[in-house]
Amino acid sequence: MKKSLSMKSNRLSNGFDKAAVTYDCHASVQKMASEHLAFLCAPLLEKPQKILDIGCGTGLTTLAFQKYCSDGVYTLCDLSENMIHVAKNKIPNQNYIVGDGERCAFEENYDLGISNLALQWFEDIESFLAKILLKCKYFAFSIPVEGSFAAYKNLFAAKNIPILTYHHWGIDALFSLGERNGDVVRSDFKRYDLFFENVLGAAKHFKSIGAWRMTTPQRQAQIAARLLRNPIKINLNYDIFFMVLESK
Repeated sequence: MKKSLSMKSNRLSNGFDKAAVTYDCHASVQKMASEHLAFLCAPLLEKPQKILDIGCGTGLTTLAFQKYCSDGVYTLCDLSENMIHVAKNKIPNQNYIVGDGERCAFEENYDLGISNLALQWFEDIESFLAKILLKCKYFAFSIPVEGSFAAYKNLFAAKNIPILTYHHWGIDALFSLGERNGDVVRSDFKRYDLFFENVLGAAKHFKSIGAWRMTTPQRQAQIAARLLRNPIKINLNYDIFFMVLESK
């Protein structure tokens, strides 16, 4: 099933479409976060479930949940048709939706909704949570928070280059948002670190997983030239907040 996309969603889908082939080779943090999200939800997965995976990418999160709930019926949703194609090859015989998970009017109800490292792209997380908790008994998500990519951001700022990532919420704000829309079952925080020879290597990492605001090739070349002048090794820290909500 394919849903129409907004202009912003089309821009995002183009980036993720281009990264679909390289994604799994560079998504070690996304895989670890998927596994931890599934671990947090394990008590909810003791019997077969209907599970909705929003922002499923290449299916890493569904695969992590299948270790606990192999008999579940999964619906995987992503705005990138190419990502969905990769997921289908890895996880056949499930349900797939190509569409913007923030705006999709999901027709069915689910025991559990899940979203791993995708909500940071949404324009209105609170409205989304209010909507999704009407369709899902539980909703579990992970999201990068304030403090993520600190060294990377500082190097961009030092060279007066606009940062090519997204806004990060604070943990307290996310916790309050969760409490307003559901009952908090579990929450957690983890830091994952990646190390690169220089800041350009970190920028290429983002591009390889689709987490890159689209610019012209000329602009990309200009940014790369400026970043290459800084050979300092860089730590790319993902500070990830996890939350499991129950509908009220």
